[in-house]
Amino acid sequence: MNTPRLHALIAAAALSAGALSATATAADAPAASAGDCVQLGNDQQLVRANASRDVLLRNGSEHYRVHFQEDCSKAAYSRKLTFSTDGQPGQVCGSGRTQLQTDRGQCTVARVEAIDADTFKRKARQRSR
Repeated sequence: MNTPRLHALIAAAALSAGALSATATAADAPAASAGDCVQLGNDQQLVRANASRDVLLRNGSEHYRVHFQEDCSKAAYSRKLTFSTDGQPGQVCGSGRTQLQTDRGQCTVARVEAIDADTFKRKARQRSR
């Protein structure tokens, strides 16, 4: 094998490894930041005990703290809660686009904060005391 061809193969391998590493890092990052939306799946948990300014949301293996624009203590007592964005269920976004429907009205979502699983568990335990 001649030297220029060998150098080209080494460069191609290095570029491929870098692209795979960047893809893995992006996949490991939380899915939502302040302005992003979260597409809700079937595997959800909503912790609303002592809710007034936020609720905790587990969506599959991802964890979030959903902050409201104003007091939403009615979420703690509602039998059914549903998020809808621009009138469509199944998605949670910040910036006032999403409403949490309760038995007694609705609350506007201000922002969605991605948190880790340990923080979710700790905050859920604190709320259930």
